[in-house]
Amino acid sequence: MAQNLQQLKKRIKTSQNIAQITKAMEMIAASKIRKAQATVEKHNPYAKKIMYMVQKVLTDKDLYEGIELLAKERKNKKKLIYVISPDKGLAGGLIVNLFKELASYAAKDDYIVAIGKKAINNVVKYNYNVLASFNMGTSFPKYENIYPMIDIAGKFYRSGEVGTVSIVYTGFKNMLVQEPLVEEILPVKPEKDFVDTGIDYIFEPSAEQVLQDLIPYYVEVEFYSALVNAYASEQAARMTAMKNANENANDIAASLTNIYNKSRQEKITNEILDLANGQSVI
Repeated sequence: MAQNLQQLKKRIKTSQNIAQITKAMEMIAASKIRKAQATVEKHNPYAKKIMYMVQKVLTDKDLYEGIELLAKERKNKKKLIYVISPDKGLAGGLIVNLFKELASYAAKDDYIVAIGKKAINNVVKYNYNVLASFNMGTSFPKYENIYPMIDIAGKFYRSGEVGTVSIVYTGFKNMLVQEPLVEEILPVKPEKDFVDTGIDYIFEPSAEQVLQDLIPYYVEVEFYSALVNAYASEQAARMTAMKNANENANDIAASLTNIYNKSRQEKITNEILDLANGQSVI
């Protein structure tokens, strides 16, 4: 029996409209990723130099001897955790995977700072100990936006209320792979795989003072790097999700068009047969 042609036409039109919307969203996400990559490339020389100088002091026993500062281990095991998520959905499994990572890492008495509306909704829903919340926004994060966020870490870490400051975010590996990560930014620890270039430096007034002055900037670039990674991961995940949705919508439209054509042909054939049978009776 031929299907209702009017309903099929509506379903085909709906599928085509969805395909147009998802294609537009895919292109917007792709454009945002390109802008993000260009901005990160400009930021990297500054960030890498600060990270190198801090790690040089931390890994050099002669320079690091006796220095405590923000790199000192704390007895307090309570954590201050930043959770960075998108403001919007339609990003595949990114949000679900991110909060699975948070659930496996965070304890109920840890302090949480939620960045992104999805993070805010999740931590409130599961009764985490929320200190503050910030929107992620839909545009590339600006460097100056991080200051009110990291001020919270400075106050709680220096006061001794927390022993660790961490960030839970989605790391951007490539356009197809985005992985939820946990990164501890305080205390600042020497990296095991740090490679010294062998260049000797004279520190004035002292290595200790230089380290003390650099650590706030070190924390800034680490935090901003996580924020940028989260933003790029969101756009990559959304681009992939919208590409898949676009392909599915086009496949549905093509399948429905095929059914429509068959049903229309069946209806025409039945009408011709009815006419032929009517003439034979006369």
